[in-house]
Amino acid sequence: MSTAQDILAGAQRWELLRKRRAKETLRSVFRVDDRYVAKQFEIPLAARRYRRPWLAEDACLRRLDGRGAPRSFGWCEETVGDRRVVWLVKEYVVGAPVETFAAADLPAAARLLAGVHAQAVVTDDASAGNFLRTPDGQMEFLDFGRARPYRRAGWRFDAAIGCELAKLRREGFRWDAALWRAFRPLYFEALGASRGRQIRIRLACAAAVALRQARKTLQGKNPRS
Repeated sequence: MSTAQDILAGAQRWELLRKRRAKETLRSVFRVDDRYVAKQFEIPLAARRYRRPWLAEDACLRRLDGRGAPRSFGWCEETVGDRRVVWLVKEYVVGAPVETFAAADLPAAARLLAGVHAQAVVTDDASAGNFLRTPDGQMEFLDFGRARPYRRAGWRFDAAIGCELAKLRREGFRWDAALWRAFRPLYFEALGASRGRQIRIRLACAAAVALRQARKTLQGKNPRS
């Protein structure tokens, strides 16, 4: 399989998709040759403490190995002037990001998220736009930039799943109660979770919702924002 260095060295067409600054790091995302996505992280050499999100993303994508996620071709680092430049290269997946979930999307979304969680990975970013409808009628998860791999299942992992489902309820389903009620049994069936584990995850989800709403209320904001 080609490495990140091989792909970058042979690239012919580059399309900038987005660019933003996160503290000391300038982050850019490119579509390369309509086959790859290349994430660029530019950090000043003078910076001593900075996040390294490419490590967790690469680890998560390698663990999933194409199961509901793009495949990773690895990452590489170089020095350009006074900057440390890191590249993470992954597969480009053809599809359309979800704008609004419909009832017909729920089985595929449940299988996708349960499949990711079954590999002890939490995306930590389950908003609607990160779910990609593929031409074969399935779904893939688009962005693992905030994802975290866990060593094994356990109460900490189940708590993280609960927080992820709380975000899906808020930012994916936009508090649509009917979608949320229909999604839960599909998800737990796909996950194959025991009754006890289902209770742990549901309690963690409810706690995450309640804590966020309390915080928003104390800030004088809409508790459902």
